[in-house]
Amino acid sequence: MAEQTVTYSTSEDSWTSFWSYIPDWMIGMNNNFYSWRNGSLYKHNTNNIRNRFYYEDVPAQDGGGINYPSTMTTIFNDNPFSPKVFKTVSMYSTDTWDVEVETDLNTGYIDKDWFKLKEGHWFAFIRRNDNEIDLKATSTQGIGALTSYAALTLTFNFNIGSNLSQGDKVYRISNTGTLVLIGTVASHTPLSITLVSAAVIPVPGDKIVYVKNSTAESYGPRGYYMQTTLTNQNTDYVGLFHINTNSFLSFPT
Repeated sequence: MAEQTVTYSTSEDSWTSFWSYIPDWMIGMNNNFYSWRNGSLYKHNTNNIRNRFYYEDVPAQDGGGINYPSTMTTIFNDNPFSPKVFKTVSMYSTDTWDVEVETDLNTGYIDKDWFKLKEGHWFAFIRRNDNEIDLKATSTQGIGALTSYAALTLTFNFNIGSNLSQGDKVYRISNTGTLVLIGTVASHTPLSITLVSAAVIPVPGDKIVYVKNSTAESYGPRGYYMQTTLTNQNTDYVGLFHINTNSFLSFPT
């Protein structure tokens, strides 16, 4: 882990923040904060560019001349003894943030561009990560035994149904019971699936499973608690005043 400067609040009696700048010395005086680096004196909170510390003469490895993101981590742990599905994140802020989500069971994310402004609050649904498969979710469904494979097309001797969609991922079940990615659905008929490309070549008799597209079929991460890490790259002033999530109880079957 890279070096960081930690600040302590005497009014809150706690450590409040981590900073990317690494000063040689620092002091507070007359309601201002000063630090020294490589023989130069700097007065903090005076430049127009936020999240940039020191000038270009300070090497990047020492925290100079580059813009750092703001990050904040918080945990939602209401009703901690009950499993929940976390559906949304809303925030009262002057700007949107990228959000990474982690529970004791799943992970997810929200791109800052997915937030919509509703009644003064930014609001977005949590989407699961693309590489995460939840075998207990309805978005993961078994198809059955493969009849044949040729030219990126999997063929079956039974109707595979209509729930499959373009962009879904197709897997085979290995001898050890794990899912091995075959490819992404380009199109399908009642008896066949055509892939965009093939990561592995399936053989007749393989048990085939598909997983719905994580963006189109997001249902939110499940778990007893949810940790969110917010990241903002803006170099102007950003105020974040409130963050909330919408969840409901999840009873495993």
